[in-house]
Amino acid sequence: MPEDVMLREAMEAVRLGQRARAKDLLTRLLRADQSNPVYWLWMSSVVDTSKEQIYCLQTVLRLEPGNRAARQGLVLIGAALPDENVLPRPPVRRKWQVEEIEEPPTGVKALLKKPVVRITLFILIGVILLGLIAGGVFGYNREPAAVALRPTKTPGPAPTFTLTPTPEGGIPTPKITPSPTYQGPKPLWMLLEATYTPTPLYVNTPHPISEAFRAGQRALERRDTVTALMFLKQASQVDPSAPDIPYYIGEVYRASADDQAAIDAYNQSLEINPAFAPAYLGRARTHLAINPGADISQDLQAAIEHDPNLGEAYLELAAYHLARNDLTAALPVLEAAEALLPDSPLLLVYKAQMELLNGNFSDALALASEANNRDLTLLPAYLVLGQASLANGEHQQAVDALETYTDYETDSPTGWLALAQAYAGFNQSEQAYAQSLPGLEDQKYESALEAFNAAIELNKENPELYLYRGLLYLAQGEGQSAVNDFVSARKLDSKSFPVNLALGRALLAAGRPREAYAQIDGSLGLASSDPQLAMVYFWRAMAAEEDSLVTSAVEDWQALLALPAEALLPGWLEIAEEHLKLLTGTPTAVASPTPTRTTTPASSKTPNIRRTPTP
Repeated sequence: MPEDVMLREAMEAVRLGQRARAKDLLTRLLRADQSNPVYWLWMSSVVDTSKEQIYCLQTVLRLEPGNRAARQGLVLIGAALPDENVLPRPPVRRKWQVEEIEEPPTGVKALLKKPVVRITLFILIGVILLGLIAGGVFGYNREPAAVALRPTKTPGPAPTFTLTPTPEGGIPTPKITPSPTYQGPKPLWMLLEATYTPTPLYVNTPHPISEAFRAGQRALERRDTVTALMFLKQASQVDPSAPDIPYYIGEVYRASADDQAAIDAYNQSLEINPAFAPAYLGRARTHLAINPGADISQDLQAAIEHDPNLGEAYLELAAYHLARNDLTAALPVLEAAEALLPDSPLLLVYKAQMELLNGNFSDALALASEANNRDLTLLPAYLVLGQASLANGEHQQAVDALETYTDYETDSPTGWLALAQAYAGFNQSEQAYAQSLPGLEDQKYESALEAFNAAIELNKENPELYLYRGLLYLAQGEGQSAVNDFVSARKLDSKSFPVNLALGRALLAAGRPREAYAQIDGSLGLASSDPQLAMVYFWRAMAAEEDSLVTSAVEDWQALLALPAEALLPGWLEIAEEHLKLLTGTPTAVASPTPTRTTTPASSKTPNIRRTPTP
């Protein structure tokens, strides 16, 4: 059968150390039959992280609960506890084990029994093998197709064990190095129809006199940072005048989150050659990792100046401008990036972000969906897809995308905030802080609250996080909790109209109408549009009625009706007329809207719930 042939090819690729080919073959097999435990057991030997190894072995046990190889693997890797009820069995003899000897060894055999001698011999053999690999593999390939280190959805160390089949050709038995327990999400490579091909390294300078450089490149291709660093440092000693070698060293340190060492390496590269563009890009990315608010524009401009064809520098600069809502600066940079990297899924991510900021929500969703479909392992695509879905009111789609994003990016306050908004059913519109939000079912409320708490734990200095959690509390009738959050938000941004108005609403919900009236009255000076004036009049009138300030309430209802009809939220016109009728005892003549007085609300990242508030 074709599957048998493909499995044999995959097993042979594993034996030969061809992990990429083996992974590709096994991925195809699993696409055809995900219920085959043998496929999963072999896949556990070629995945990139211990999280994926655990997932594969757990899947084997789910499909075949009695599989001792998978059980042993999970125990040794630290993901399962040993079963004390299992009686010891004679050890199965594997090809890596030493045969038992009846008589005491003598001569060379006795010498090999000594641990020091065996370790020394092992090291020597390892050095010889590395030399053979470097000469045999790298020596015949003068231009290796190395690939760039890039973020993936399952970052982590290289596999810590390999699978070797039994001599009889049965189910392979893992030889495992223990690692910390982790119950992780499903590996993203399982979403792919074929193994994703990473972006080639921009710099690929041959160094004929140093095979260590080629070995370092190959290790970079495998994302084996420890081996890559060892070989690249050797290459740097052999050829200290090459700027690309310290650049690669910087890339290794950046991938390992050793930021200062990465910056030092990039600086060394630029000392050798101040026109070496990739080093500026690497340094900018590292500074951004240290401080998301860092000004990295100078390094990015330098990278583009020294190499106008460095497409990744344009993408990074576009992201920098978008993070600061500078659409004017971002647009030409994105256009330049598109000319150089027209097929980049990251380009689509940034274009989707731009459409979100422009308020073109449907276009943003289309671009985000295309980016996600183009590369299912690209994490930023899940974030922007969730945000765009949220803006279009597609809450379940937003939840699906953002749950995937936060499964892997657990330290992203932006991701947790968007996920909380999706759970709560919020949309992105500036008018949510002025509306009565619907309450949630207990399960959705708990999920949303947990996500808000996670976001705030990661970033306690963002007033937007407290604003949204306060709105959630307000929707659940927890007025005092909402007050506390809005006070925290106001401490961080005292001039925010949404925060000040929401605080007034929360005080009213907490049974403190006089304080609510004063707070809402104070927000009048922060209103910058007719819709915001309408919000002040509406809620100040509500607070005035609660505090028996009839005259003030009547004045505010009349002021609300005098505004253009398009400035009022749905249902407010009818509410104002009804309240005036009750307060004055006479029907109210509604002022005709003034066509010339239309104001566009200022853009704001706040939810939009359509439910009409009631007095």
